[in-house]
Amino acid sequence: MNDPLHHAHHDHSHDHSHPHGHAHAHDHEHPHRHETASTSHHVETAKTLPRRDFLRVLMGGALAGASVMELAYHRAAWARAAAPGAHADLFDIHQAAPGVYFAHALPQAVINCNAAIFVRSKDVVIVDAHSKPSAAASLIRQIKRDITDKPVRYVVNTHFHWDHTQGNQAYTKTGDKVDFIATAATQQLMSDFAVVRMKASVDAIPEQIEALRAEAAKSKSAQEKSFCADQIRQMQAYVADLKDYSLELPTITFDKSYTLQDPAFDLNLEFHGQAHTAGDLFVFCPQQRAVATGDASHGWLPFIGDGFPHHWPGTIDEVARADFKHILGGHGPLQSDRSVMMNQRNYIEDLTGRVEEGRNAGQSVAEMQKRITVGSLHSLQANEYIDFLAKTLPESHLRFGPQPPLQDEVNVNIADIYKNLDRT
Repeated sequence: MNDPLHHAHHDHSHDHSHPHGHAHAHDHEHPHRHETASTSHHVETAKTLPRRDFLRVLMGGALAGASVMELAYHRAAWARAAAPGAHADLFDIHQAAPGVYFAHALPQAVINCNAAIFVRSKDVVIVDAHSKPSAAASLIRQIKRDITDKPVRYVVNTHFHWDHTQGNQAYTKTGDKVDFIATAATQQLMSDFAVVRMKASVDAIPEQIEALRAEAAKSKSAQEKSFCADQIRQMQAYVADLKDYSLELPTITFDKSYTLQDPAFDLNLEFHGQAHTAGDLFVFCPQQRAVATGDASHGWLPFIGDGFPHHWPGTIDEVARADFKHILGGHGPLQSDRSVMMNQRNYIEDLTGRVEEGRNAGQSVAEMQKRITVGSLHSLQANEYIDFLAKTLPESHLRFGPQPPLQDEVNVNIADIYKNLDRT
């Protein structure tokens, strides 16, 4: 898991240090604001992960031989997601409901998040902004070409992680008035950590590129050499893209709830408690029964490095009380029912309980990683969740060779839960 050659790993732990300590939420008044009583948020001072852990977090995946079927899949993925040229589409866009679209991020060497697109009577609201400005610019182009020429008026950042916020600045260059919306906690976390984590991601790239060059040099496979060359091209493009990075902080913040009203439909932005981060928000469209969830609920195993394992399941329970059908998550495919949402919720609760039991019994993380296996977790076996993950994870990431075992991901979650068990 920590091998620096793991450059396309689906570990969605997109962030590389953990907020610890206190920050003060800031609240900006706005004429369309509808807010309940404010809540306080606690964040902690940044601690940098060891470099090998950082590289594991950013990317992963062993460069090994691939089957004919795997290579056929990757050739198709590369052709769409990584072809040379500035105009390659980076998203598959699906309509979830009238006026509601889901931009499913195609595989990239440095991951992008999905986006939710809400087309209103006169403008567009976008949820989340990817890992780089060029990805956001690509989505803007696809929207104008395939959906509508209405301007983007609001960009919502569901949380502070870099693969959801580093594309914000692309929207400031459209010439249209754009406001960025987030919880006050997310604004503070972005202010504290966004630039530091962006620089860390860029600083990790040269070592990754050297590892890819070394792998290509010793490989006898033309396909693997081509794969490595394209990964290098994408990583170089990422560094160039962020050379002139400008942090765009939210211009509208709230503590509990905020409503965007429009004749087409309403969008209710709501904070329901700590989960993936201290400031996750959910975007509900009640008329179209859709919800955008960011990374608090999505189609991969959760990243818990910045999370609140004891609080997260309860947050999802609060969200699940709403009336919705379409779930537009931050990663993985569009969901048309709640099964994946609840499977992930149950997995977090199940694994947290097992880790807490282990800690109380005096077990080390390493001991727990041996004892708590994929096969022993009922939450992974129930409701075909493990089958869903087996299908979804390989389809969502560029890699050459077989998928690492799911146990690797569970072990990362065990370590992060252990570290964050007492977060409040």
